[in-house]
Amino acid sequence: MIFLAEDDAVIGLNLEDDFRDVGYNVAGPFSTCAAALEWLKGNSPEAAVIDALLKDGLCSDLARELWRRGIPFVVYSGLSQQAAPPVFKGMPWIEKPAPFSTIFEAVGAFQQSIGGIQFCSAAMPIIRV
Repeated sequence: MIFLAEDDAVIGLNLEDDFRDVGYNVAGPFSTCAAALEWLKGNSPEAAVIDALLKDGLCSDLARELWRRGIPFVVYSGLSQQAAPPVFKGMPWIEKPAPFSTIFEAVGAFQQSIGGIQFCSAAMPIIRV
């Protein structure tokens, strides 16, 4: 299952549709960090795509929770990584706009098989398209 945290409804629904089209179950998109964190209390996705800035502010707590639980995630944001809080440093970062193929490839870098995703601890680049 892929977890989506995105406050732009059009982007969120497009990501949801695109991930479903390639065979993922999707949780979200969540438009607030609070809603995303609440869902995570009882669930554990295989990977996540999150925006660094949602309707209720920066998602530092969400990033920390995903990191703490070992859930690999990609940040897909219009915010530049240089302007983001330190918790986001070194995270895989894709600047908006980007084609779904770029996001899918970044998530795929974590994937070891169809059924499982494993966190990659290697240095993670900023991806600009």
